[in-house]
Amino acid sequence: MKRKNTHQGNLLDHYRGDISRCVKCGVCGAVCPSYLRERDESFSARGRMTLIKAVLDGRLTVSRIFKDRLATCMTCLACEASCPSGVPVTELIQAAKEQAVAESGMGLVNSVIAGAVKQPAFFRAAAWLAPVALHYNKGQGESSKLALEGFNRGFKACPRRLLSGVQSSKERVQEQGPKGKVAFFAGCAVNYFQQDIGRSLAAVLNTIGYEVIIPEDVKCCGRPLLSLGDRRAAEELAAHNAALLEALEADAIVTGCASCGLTFKKEYPKLLRPGVKTPVVFDIHDFLSGKIAGIKLNPVRKNVTIHDPCHLGRGQGLSRTVRDLLQAIPGLTLVEMRDADRCCGFGGVMRITNRGLSDGIAEDKVRNIFASNASVVATGCPGCRMQITDALRRHGSDIKVAHPVQLLEESLRIAELEMTGPQVKGPGPGNNERERTV
Repeated sequence: MKRKNTHQGNLLDHYRGDISRCVKCGVCGAVCPSYLRERDESFSARGRMTLIKAVLDGRLTVSRIFKDRLATCMTCLACEASCPSGVPVTELIQAAKEQAVAESGMGLVNSVIAGAVKQPAFFRAAAWLAPVALHYNKGQGESSKLALEGFNRGFKACPRRLLSGVQSSKERVQEQGPKGKVAFFAGCAVNYFQQDIGRSLAAVLNTIGYEVIIPEDVKCCGRPLLSLGDRRAAEELAAHNAALLEALEADAIVTGCASCGLTFKKEYPKLLRPGVKTPVVFDIHDFLSGKIAGIKLNPVRKNVTIHDPCHLGRGQGLSRTVRDLLQAIPGLTLVEMRDADRCCGFGGVMRITNRGLSDGIAEDKVRNIFASNASVVATGCPGCRMQITDALRRHGSDIKVAHPVQLLEESLRIAELEMTGPQVKGPGPGNNERERTV
């Protein structure tokens, strides 16, 4: 049930009925990544529900430890998917975060993070610090490079134009006549740190006949601010983005970030004022579903395992769609890893404030990747990609981590060479550069 947003009184009062539905059965403990790592009941969903109720009843105060237990929930949705009572755990934890901020403030570190998210100019200027803040810079040169390369050579401030690096595709779109115009909501992770995903997404859309534009002045989707408990700021960003996207002359809006997509679908209807239209934003896998049929795809001979991002699989129900897209690529062999839908531990802001827990959860994911004997991990979340890449590099592994659109682009670019001849630059069959396209 959708609840009325309010910034007055105790936000948790609206959730007493939902809290009481938690019967403390413990089913959530079997799937909660933070509990499985810490083995401390206060890290489980039922433990957090117990703490929230104690604060609501006045038996506990909003302490540092209480806020830590809220922050270490990665909103992976696993507890909700398994809860026999249908308790909306993430919604309750979100309300508790907002109440904690109302009572005791955000704290210095969270305030700095929130300030950067609210101000795109500051975000751009400080983006090179992200590997430091996310702890991806010490002893993991490859994962640090992954973050820094994007900022140094990518598309900077989201101009309303086609992404660089796909000119040959653009020319073919103009020659054949576009199927439609697609607006690309890049999201912070792609825009500032992993522009290679954005370029691949645009190249795939161009190649199958769509013109791609990037809206000007787009801002963060607001999810980081929600995770910090700053709903008012998230509402402001949602209102800004909704107005901007509504004004676009585009046939569709897509994103390559699982968390951005879930935020538009699940959070924007609650963040926007009544009467304001929620923009319809498709995850790129969803948009491409059914559109690859009939497109020439050449073999990409790789063993690929899939990590299902929490916000793409449980959040949007697109796990099967991702697999269908990858299985359409000739030569590509899918090898399912154990617990493919188990959280990787990135958790967005949690990565900054709880590195030990984040790294520990990633270790479990890495063991399952190694057991799959895959040479590539495909994941539809830029944050998961950074997290898994970093964890693999700590083990000295050269396993590649790619967004599914990058594998699609590799197949399409090989096919493009065969269709247009040597004047189009790009990796081809037998070319050593092929591996670097992932």
